[in-house]
Amino acid sequence: MAKKEISEGRKLLYYAGMAVSGVGILLFLSVFVSFMNPERMLANGNMVSFMNRPIIGILMIAIGNGMRTVAARGVAGSGIILDPKKAREDLSPWSSMAGGMIKDAMDETEIHTKKEIVKVRCRNCSELNDEDAKYCKNCGEKI
Repeated sequence: MAKKEISEGRKLLYYAGMAVSGVGILLFLSVFVSFMNPERMLANGNMVSFMNRPIIGILMIAIGNGMRTVAARGVAGSGIILDPKKAREDLSPWSSMAGGMIKDAMDETEIHTKKEIVKVRCRNCSELNDEDAKYCKNCGEKI
């Protein structure tokens, strides 16, 4: 199975979402810095413009996180478009990654390498044969 790469457009949208969220965080945190200098905070005498920054910052954080979700999961994978087949296609890099991580974890253990072997004893010569054998490998009798 060929590994599916994430398109450049989705990568760009993801990083743009990170940037929008970062600017939103800076806008939100700028209010706390302004509290340290109350004269400058109310220099224009308008408390409404002062409170716009954190509200816009919170909205930008939400929009940026939404952009990152859509970029990471795809339009169908994030639930914007209800198309299960397209959602599986959009989420395939992550679902294959999860399977790969499980395989890597199993490779580090010996759990999956130990296979239970079942043998069947021949009634004629008492030779041990594989469980799916129809005839004894020693005497040729039907098992």
